[in-house]
Amino acid sequence: MQPLVDLYMQEQDNKTIIERVKDAMINTVNYTKIGQQDKIDTEGQSSAKGSGLNTNKKQQITGRLIDLSLMKEDNLCVIDFDINKKLPIEEIDKIRQSIIDNMLPANVGLVKTAYGGLHAYCNRNNYLLPANRNIKVITRDNFDIDIFAQMNRYKIDNGKETNELVQNRIVAPNTTIRETKNQVRQNLKYETINDWANASHLASLRQILDQWNVDIEMSQQEYVQQQQDRKYGAQINDDGSIDKMNDELALACVDGLRDLDIHNYPQPLNKEVSLLSQFCGLYGITNETIRVQGINNIRQLNKLTPNADKNYSQTMSQGYRNPNPWILIKILRYHNNDYYEQLTKPLLKKNYEDKKQQQIADTVNQIEKHGIDLKDQFTLLDVSSKAMNGKYNSQLELVAQDLLKVFKVVPCLNGLCFIIKEYDCIAEKNTIKYKSKTAIYDQLRSIKLWQDGKKHITAIDALEQYHSLFEKVGIKFISSNPQIFNVFQGFKYIQLDEVNQTKIDQFLGLVKDTIASNDELIYSYLLNWFSFIVQNVGRKTETSIILQGLQGIGKNIFTTVLCELLAGYSSKNITDIDDFVGKFNTAIENKMLSIANEMKNFGDSRISNMDAMKSINTESTFMINEKCIPKHEVENVVNVIMVTNNVFPLKIETSDRRYVVCKCSSTHRGDLAYFTSLCNSFDVDFYSNLFTFFMTRDISQFNLRDIPMTQAKKDIIRASISPVDDVIIRHIKSFRDGVNCNTVDQWKPQDMRLKNYQLAIKNICERVSKTSDGVRKWVYQLKEEMISIYQNMLDDESDQEEQSIQNDVTEYIWC
Repeated sequence: MQPLVDLYMQEQDNKTIIERVKDAMINTVNYTKIGQQDKIDTEGQSSAKGSGLNTNKKQQITGRLIDLSLMKEDNLCVIDFDINKKLPIEEIDKIRQSIIDNMLPANVGLVKTAYGGLHAYCNRNNYLLPANRNIKVITRDNFDIDIFAQMNRYKIDNGKETNELVQNRIVAPNTTIRETKNQVRQNLKYETINDWANASHLASLRQILDQWNVDIEMSQQEYVQQQQDRKYGAQINDDGSIDKMNDELALACVDGLRDLDIHNYPQPLNKEVSLLSQFCGLYGITNETIRVQGINNIRQLNKLTPNADKNYSQTMSQGYRNPNPWILIKILRYHNNDYYEQLTKPLLKKNYEDKKQQQIADTVNQIEKHGIDLKDQFTLLDVSSKAMNGKYNSQLELVAQDLLKVFKVVPCLNGLCFIIKEYDCIAEKNTIKYKSKTAIYDQLRSIKLWQDGKKHITAIDALEQYHSLFEKVGIKFISSNPQIFNVFQGFKYIQLDEVNQTKIDQFLGLVKDTIASNDELIYSYLLNWFSFIVQNVGRKTETSIILQGLQGIGKNIFTTVLCELLAGYSSKNITDIDDFVGKFNTAIENKMLSIANEMKNFGDSRISNMDAMKSINTESTFMINEKCIPKHEVENVVNVIMVTNNVFPLKIETSDRRYVVCKCSSTHRGDLAYFTSLCNSFDVDFYSNLFTFFMTRDISQFNLRDIPMTQAKKDIIRASISPVDDVIIRHIKSFRDGVNCNTVDQWKPQDMRLKNYQLAIKNICERVSKTSDGVRKWVYQLKEEMISIYQNMLDDESDQEEQSIQNDVTEYIWC
């Protein structure tokens, strides 16, 4: 009688993929990967609460997710081939097809992902993966491989399983997402390649991984520890093909297959060696002599069980039909480990290194122009290390190949400017630096490659021989022109599929109750303002935020967090106005956000500083002066937040549309426990969720120039007003209705010349003719666009004072 477990597995195997996943589907909305149904309890009830979606906003269903934790069985498995999306589309398509043809059996469900990658659906068949989501099982230059399955359905808390489901989602086919790149919006779709929905009797994950010489049936700790071994062992090429075993390695495998107990029934190889696995491996060897030797050794050098010996010929035929030489490596790793560590593993490593060297040689022969990739950890230190270890084999083209990843050359106003990628310890990421030819040559001269007679060949020789490959026509913060160097190369933190609101609520609470002083308009403006910056890379808000308040209330915590989100493209503590407007102004070069923090000399000349800061807000470019660096013009992408406890930090004009002034609250001042708890929450998970919050915030209705008028801003404007502004404010109702020109002349400030006073008045008012009692009079009347500006400057005290003045001067209006 067939065991119940086998009958159950057979019943599940008969089902199609769509039958297996139909109860685990979640709708996605508004062209995102965010599920409409975010919270699923154990009884299948759902809620949008906590999803990061605005439940009041109309939601358009644009696709579906498969949550593996919602499936009734745990056998379905998804292999994710994440092909490098920076490759040309034609190359991505070629690699994807090669993966299908060479790496996968026919009986898998295939889905093309949004960026051209591949999802392959197969059966786990009791293969014990380290985790639900196994990231970077294999990494290659052109693609990474992840594997997803349901290993743990419920969350673990303090070592105990809870009733809360783990979120374990895969994007289903026929799902559309939307991406904006370089200000161009495009729709990307997940599409089936074969008859995905009706696919059944899927291939085994074990069968697929054995074909690649990959084994991850281990604990999470072992999985991490053996990452390097997988890199050497996995026989997968960058183009998606599988390597054939060379004769040296094949012979080493055959010599190691001895003194083994060989069984008949095919159990997993980590448990015992089966006769079928031996034949499959040996028939995968292309060299006939070595193959025959290995087959002869099976009986001569090993011990077969009676059943294995009985079924020898039949099993040989099965192995002939399913050749895979890499199974032999797995046999040695589990059943002759000493031999594997001493002989086989070093050969795998050697083959890997040889293959990498060949790839480099082939690439350099075509002199490929590599760009600077800040996410690639390779820097000039790696060039120096490779040179010291003799990795370049006296080939200058290999050195040039690596140097192209590190720096470029751009013409400037008075010479060449060298752009170099270097690690920034403060930002904790690679950043762009500008250096003179002298500085760069000093660095390259120190990298001694080899001796050519009496001459030391250095990295300078590689640069000069292939100099044209390093040249760019210019620099921009972000550009689609391949001839222009792009400064911006992505954010430090990644955008998640959805926001975990609980991770960021405490910080948003600080923004609301302290920074915005519970002013909803200010709170909304601040969130939208920063969202605009991250969603529109390279575009300026053309407005600045001023944070006024006592020390120790959380202003710097707020700005430091924002700067961390823009790490590498932010300056979080500028204390000198000269760093903004002085001769050496590199502090704001290629910065999307700069924090002017209690600038020590800002108030010394408020008028000139106001004009200079206005240009920082509005100008599209500015000149960069730096000692020993050629003078060059750069895009102005900086947005400014000023932090101060000065009640009059700068002059703000009456018609200002540039400054948002926030009078910050002292709600949490002195609350050490609050700030300790807040700062302790600032981990990678927090920043990723906060970054996603800003990236996905809807700012379609946000107008940057619709600046809230706060009392704090009114106070600064009143402190900044000119004598003529003061006259207008004191008599605003008179000017609004129209006041006799002679009367206005009588209000002239004593220290102003009449002509200058009249010119200033005409700039604000219109001189119009009005008739009263048959008498024609000339009056000054406030321009329409100026009424709201001056009205906003009034406070209650000013209103009462102006009403009193109005009563006194009414008789002069028409006289």
